[in-house]
Amino acid sequence: MDSARIRRGVRLFGRILLCAAAIAGGAALAHTTRARTPTSARTHADATPAATHAAVQRTPAEYLAPLEPLPSDAELIAVDVPRDTLGAHVARGMTITGATPHRLILFTFDDGPDRSTTPKLLDRLDAAGVRAVFFLSGSRILGENKQQRDQQEVARDAVRRGHIVASHTINHVALPTLDSEEVVAEVEGNEQIFERVFGARPWLFRPPFGVHTDRTDGLLQDRGYTIMLWNLGTGDFQVRTAEEVHTTWRRVFERREREDGQRGGIVLMHDTHAWSVEAFTLIHDDLMARNCALYDAGQELFDVVDDPSLFFVARGDALAGEEAPPAVLAPDVLAARQARLRDATQLRCSALASR
Repeated sequence: MDSARIRRGVRLFGRILLCAAAIAGGAALAHTTRARTPTSARTHADATPAATHAAVQRTPAEYLAPLEPLPSDAELIAVDVPRDTLGAHVARGMTITGATPHRLILFTFDDGPDRSTTPKLLDRLDAAGVRAVFFLSGSRILGENKQQRDQQEVARDAVRRGHIVASHTINHVALPTLDSEEVVAEVEGNEQIFERVFGARPWLFRPPFGVHTDRTDGLLQDRGYTIMLWNLGTGDFQVRTAEEVHTTWRRVFERREREDGQRGGIVLMHDTHAWSVEAFTLIHDDLMARNCALYDAGQELFDVVDDPSLFFVARGDALAGEEAPPAVLAPDVLAARQARLRDATQLRCSALASR
């Protein structure tokens, strides 16, 4: 299949999804995963595959061919990568959706890195004491031009700061529009890029646009991946201001709690947008302000987690793509985490009140 045919398929698939969203009404803010059937495409919130990632697409043979060494290739892997930074401790799991009755929050960022925005986000995450999961598009860190070299360094800096890096394919193309060989090429090719930049392959995977099928899930399972979706979309690819992103997040969050009893989950954002960097701070500040009120009321506090293992369930004999049950913490684990949070929240809210 040539690249023109792939792009036509993406556009057709995008039109189908847009029609489905229009029929469902407001589907962009909802978790629209469909029932499992052998051939059905399953799509997630904020999924609109209207175009592929802005990159030159390559053939499967080019993806899987050994990468030619660059002049300074020996210096590329400039950081020791801990095992958990690539998600090996959450490999071979059921599909993670983010569903949870607890106030657990995990921030995730797609499509990067971007040398103009991701470093600013990393600084903001540090300031907030938050560790996130970054789903990287390989085309941004494959190559030897200055931008790609800069973005390789940004990606390694994310690892140095303790964030998890994960796969988002090379070219950000909707996987169901590809044949199986091309899906494998996108996935294994990105593994090669990760091995070159980080020294190891990733184990977490997010399908572009959240679109996946039984076929693509099976191919990912064969590679040992755990698929991570989300339940708290922000619509940050549809707007241009941080305030709009924050407003959308609040609407989605309140809808999840009202309709599904989900009081937390996995937040989807994109570190390639300047307004998303600003919106992270707005959302985090919102959560911390809510914690002051929850503390006074003696209720469970928002727990911004730094590890997806709280949402993880080993796949075992489950079918490919089968969703993990909602994340429910053992009572003693919940109590211990909340006790630490309450001490920190009391100090922070008292300091704010005294200003």
